[in-house]
Amino acid sequence: MTEAVKKTITAADLALHNKQDDLWLAIGGKVYDLTKWATHHPGGEHLLHSTAGQDVTSLFRSHHTDHGSGGRAFKMLANLPHIANIEQPAKSKLAADFENLQEEIDRDGLYNTSVLFYLNYFCWSLFLLGISIFLVLRATDASSTWLAAFAFGAFLQQTAFLGHDTAHNGITHIRFWDMVIGVIVGPLSTGISTAWWKRNHNTHHVVTNSITHDPDIQHMPVLAITDEFWKRHGGTFSFYYKVFFRFDSLAKVLLSYQHWLFYPIMGLARWNLYVQGWLLLLNFNVKVEWRLVEMVALMAYYAWLSLLVSFIPTAGLRTLFLFGSHFIAGSLHVQIVLSHFAMPTFSGPVYPEGEMGEVFLRQQLATSMDVE
Repeated sequence: MTEAVKKTITAADLALHNKQDDLWLAIGGKVYDLTKWATHHPGGEHLLHSTAGQDVTSLFRSHHTDHGSGGRAFKMLANLPHIANIEQPAKSKLAADFENLQEEIDRDGLYNTSVLFYLNYFCWSLFLLGISIFLVLRATDASSTWLAAFAFGAFLQQTAFLGHDTAHNGITHIRFWDMVIGVIVGPLSTGISTAWWKRNHNTHHVVTNSITHDPDIQHMPVLAITDEFWKRHGGTFSFYYKVFFRFDSLAKVLLSYQHWLFYPIMGLARWNLYVQGWLLLLNFNVKVEWRLVEMVALMAYYAWLSLLVSFIPTAGLRTLFLFGSHFIAGSLHVQIVLSHFAMPTFSGPVYPEGEMGEVFLRQQLATSMDVE
């Protein structure tokens, strides 16, 4: 069928095709039937399931820039079933301002990678690791072990920023090489699965602060940032984890004291990230790129970390080092949650405010805080 004879549908028509077995999306005025292709989406089919039946033009362009995976994404898009066009309302001022901002950032070269910056950062990360090893080899009492734990915690915390950038294809802008770097700074060096992080974090960016879809705010029974998690149905079903978070007696007790438990929970949060990584890697119902590579890298992490810890003379000091360093690394979790925990939430995959073409933009503005 040629472009000239394709039918034109409305946003209401598009919204009817919002199921896994009937999945349409609109991008740039064109409607695509992605029902059969969804499982091949490099970012995971769950992202398409969360946005089914929507115009995702702003979302698509925000996550597929020419400096990241944009070129590859647009080539894929050209080969997908374009089944209709969609009525385009007049572009709102917000949408126009956003496009102008993207063009200005691109024109000013702010997407371009500074090789020197990342070389310096890699050196900084290696320096912290070297200091950690040096201090561990000289740890003989609680004070010297705490010092070693602080250095290793700083290494874990600082290296996480490299993991963040490379998982966003933001260092080389070449998917393969960013994944190689991701395996090195993620599972091999710090024990965090890059595959898990990308799946979780990309979802968070798409449905930021949705109580039903954003895994980054779904922490029942230990934390809840709004009573909407239990006010309507005695709990919340997570479309990410596919479980129902119940507001049961345990949740009532823990949430009553979350203002006291917040920092201890943040200090222990890294252990949960280890578990979440393995839950994904061992879930063979979910498509995971480089699954075996990540498993091997994680085992190597346990091996070299165990060898390092074995040089600490007593079991008590070893425990102090492990829990102390991970508690210090937890400061990163505090920094991350500041950006969203205090901001408004909503239910469902679609932010309830804004005209067609600006819903994603309004969602980002409403649910995120710029923390300097």
